[in-house]
Amino acid sequence: MSTRSTLHFSYGTQTHAIVYRHSDGYPEGAGADIKRFLIAVSELSDTRLNDPTYLAARYVVWLSAKFAGTSAIDFLSVGVMMEDPCDIQFRYVFDCNTQTLKCYKVRNLYPTDEWTSEEVDISTIEPS
Repeated sequence: MSTRSTLHFSYGTQTHAIVYRHSDGYPEGAGADIKRFLIAVSELSDTRLNDPTYLAARYVVWLSAKFAGTSAIDFLSVGVMMEDPCDIQFRYVFDCNTQTLKCYKVRNLYPTDEWTSEEVDISTIEPS
């Protein structure tokens, strides 16, 4: 079974975009990849790290290159969401205002649609 996750691109407490990742959502997988993506973007002349929707679009493109098959649009492991699917195990939040990344181990308490979450320390996770 895949470890599903989402990355919320926020500005302060407001989420502006959510990107879903179907597999390798645990911190050593998706967490390391997110850090690598943020490093790659920070090296661009126009980073737009403070723009959640623009940064989310770049992340989808970056993941498409990682998961692509025969062409840049031949991938199924990434989605743009309006809210978290009920089967994710990790939620990452990148605050474009403070430039901080947090990780939460989450669980949906179906059928109530309530969530539990516990922050996970990802400070020691190295970009893969």
